[in-house]
Amino acid sequence: MTSARIHGIVLCGVGGQGVLSLAQIVLEALRRSGFHALQSEIHGMSQRGGSVHAMVCFAEVPLSSPIIDEGCADLLIALEPLEALRYVAMLKMNGHLVVSEEPQSDMEGYPPLEQVYGALKAVRGCHLVDTEDLARRLSHKQAGGMALLGMASRFLPVADGIWREVITQRFEAKGQRVIEKNIEAFEAGQGLVQATVGV
Repeated sequence: MTSARIHGIVLCGVGGQGVLSLAQIVLEALRRSGFHALQSEIHGMSQRGGSVHAMVCFAEVPLSSPIIDEGCADLLIALEPLEALRYVAMLKMNGHLVVSEEPQSDMEGYPPLEQVYGALKAVRGCHLVDTEDLARRLSHKQAGGMALLGMASRFLPVADGIWREVITQRFEAKGQRVIEKNIEAFEAGQGLVQATVGV
């Protein structure tokens, strides 16, 4: 990683899925890892069901903007498969796409899932995650976002201990049980990637 290079992460989903929370966790983890990092405002409709996305940029040098140009993102974290397709053009050729298979199928005009999955699987660097199954196995209905973050963490230059510190701080007001459940989901996502790959 060259010192002047700017790295970009796009997070997307729909209102109510926790895109903002994940973006803030990523931002704080990168800053604690010694990077300069900026987060864009959430763009889109924040109410439940509306399309939402955020951008996080980081580098070893100071940044002037958190905005990522099309085709320049190293990583796309998508909490919803159709939203992943909406933003996949943001990814660079050798980027990684970490996406939940679970659709928000109450959205009007939702295309057949087979078509959505087929288009995603055609993207180089795509990692589909059955977050619904993970949530059942972990007995934690909101495990999906943290599991995606866990998988995505394998492609970011942040130590495991820092991720755990940031997650703990993020959920400490909700008690130890909630902290443990979120770390468990994060680690389950990490386990879905066999080897750590840097951006």
